[in-house]
Amino acid sequence: MKVSSNFKFLKVIKMVLLCCIVSVPSLPSYGHLYGLNYQDWKNPSNNIHIQFDTIPSTPSVGKNSTMVFSVQNLKTGEHIKDFNETITVVNNPEPNSTPDGLIHKFKTSTIHETDFSQDYVFPSGGTYYIWLRIDTPTTINIAKFTVFVSSPQFQFLNMSLILLPVVIVVTIFAVILMTVAYYVYKKKPK
Repeated sequence: MKVSSNFKFLKVIKMVLLCCIVSVPSLPSYGHLYGLNYQDWKNPSNNIHIQFDTIPSTPSVGKNSTMVFSVQNLKTGEHIKDFNETITVVNNPEPNSTPDGLIHKFKTSTIHETDFSQDYVFPSGGTYYIWLRIDTPTTINIAKFTVFVSSPQFQFLNMSLILLPVVIVVTIFAVILMTVAYYVYKKKPK
């Protein structure tokens, strides 16, 4: 290998690394809940910010899931102190629910400056609405969040959505490897 071909190879490697660095997605780094799936609700007039997430990110029918909430001061990001919370789970009207779609209303509890969570087993697949009522000494805020619950008929779709990014990444790296191999092992003209 000649010196000039080494420089070409290094130039290709630099370009590949630069493309990899530029294409790295930026993840949110603010707030109390982390990840890609949490939802935000903000009320600037009452200076309140609520974050919501579920564990796992896509709950399954009949399996325990955890709804996680973080109630914060919108300006400072610190937790709101001493408030009452009430969580209500609502779905489209079903035969086993009330006419307005109410599935379950949890008992009101008092929270003292921390994130809080509630375990729940969703009875069927589909879209649910999680209503959170926050009663502070001076205000009442009601936030609405959406949760999609996977049922057996959605399992195949969920698996394909999970595997799609993996297939894309593997394909990109295969193309990069083939390109690098082409430049390294390219036959020299006689």
